Amino acid sequence: MVKPGLISAGACLLLLTGCATKIATIDTARNAFVAGDLATAAATLHDVADSRGRYSDPARLDLAIVQLAAGDLDAATQNLRDLRDQFDQTSPAAAIGGGGGMLAGVKTATGKAVSMVTDDTARVFQPAPYEEVMIRTVLALCSLAGDGGDAESYINQAAMHQEKLRLVADARQSDFFPDALETQPHQELALAPYVRGVLREATHHDFDDAQRNYRLVGAIRPDFRPAFDDWQRASVGTHSNPDHGVLYVFAMVGRGPELVPIDAPITSGAVSIASVLMLREGDKEDDITRLPKITSVKIPTVVIPPSPIAALTVAAAPIMGNSPVRAFRLLGATQSLTDVGQLVRTHADAERPWTIARSFLRQAGKEMAVARTRQSLGLKGTAGTLFQFAASTAWTATEAADTRCWGLLPREIQVLRAELPVGEHTIHLAPVGPDGFSIGNETGTSVRIDNGRNTYLIAIAPAHHVHVVKNTQTTRPARYAVSK
Repeated sequence: MVKPGLISAGACLLLLTGCATKIATIDTARNAFVAGDLATAAATLHDVADSRGRYSDPARLDLAIVQLAAGDLDAATQNLRDLRDQFDQTSPAAAIGGGGGMLAGVKTATGKAVSMVTDDTARVFQPAPYEEVMIRTVLALCSLAGDGGDAESYINQAAMHQEKLRLVADARQSDFFPDALETQPHQELALAPYVRGVLREATHHDFDDAQRNYRLVGAIRPDFRPAFDDWQRASVGTHSNPDHGVLYVFAMVGRGPELVPIDAPITSGAVSIASVLMLREGDKEDDITRLPKITSVKIPTVVIPPSPIAALTVAAAPIMGNSPVRAFRLLGATQSLTDVGQLVRTHADAERPWTIARSFLRQAGKEMAVARTRQSLGLKGTAGTLFQFAASTAWTATEAADTRCWGLLPREIQVLRAELPVGEHTIHLAPVGPDGFSIGNETGTSVRIDNGRNTYLIAIAPAHHVHVVKNTQTTRPARYAVSK
């Protein structure tokens, strides 16, 4: 008779083989995107997304970035809105204000680790909290690339959602570690107050709101030097010089964070979490003391793939009739406003004890199940030991860290503000390395600058190639544009 444990192990191996195929397919699409081949990236991601497998949702997230880079704003926006609404059904943040109570969010965030018999890849994909926030953030950028009408609404959603997730994390921390003084580490999203300040300033009368938001940007990112200039400008109530408008270049720069598997040692914090979880699942303290000795488990960890790009330089020249000769003026280089890589690392570090605890409980459950099977078969002595070792090794060998993630997020979101005279302008953007020298071909586009108005360009530059998503019209004043 074939042992049940061996059937489970074989099934897991088949599942993992399928997962590996999907990972390779997504990696192919991501590499094509970085190389500038948007058509191959889009086609490959469509195939994975349409498969409706465990990797379909991460593929849809990546596809939204490719659609944005290709200028298909409607498709990117609809894709992200659908995913936002889908993920909100299971997000721990939904418990706040939704009648579920704070601890409902804690339970959702913790999950029933003891009942899992394979690994985290068997679960339905649930985005990490930072991915939920970034969905709303990228939606704001999609809006700015269009008519700007919903940009403030989306960026406010991002900030509010991040605050809800912080409350859930703090509640979980105090629930499991009531004597601990520190709360979960948290990084504010500087892009949110910056966009609010930009849109408030564009009304030409909400300068007090703009000033408060720029001050908040400076508090979150003291190294973002333009924040002081923005605050000063808002304090005197001047949007731009006469017969000038403002060009904002928002750049998604560098290759963003990805997840890779590692063997992580079992920590005391993870064991404490596992013990509390077992007690809440109805296990007795004697069961907890009999947990097998496990020294390490497989979990995902964050890596930032190397990319040569540091920023984008921006140059402009007025379009004068049909003359091909244009004198370009360097406007400057984009500067980092939101460090997505650091945001993800902060989240991953905070989640690590819980991730280890879940894997620890699952692996312990497998070993204890094998021990019960050995006892039911009456295997003792050397035969029993060999059976325990072989079956446990075969089952736990199928463990795989869940590395599903939104792999096409940028390393940073950067920005450049520049005042330009009213009229048509040619804009050149070039990727530069840390030394300031160009690392790829510059990309050109044209913009129209209207008196006293903002014009937005969204650029996506993971490495040597720059994709510009141009706004086809200047935005309306924010008091008319902001969605309710």
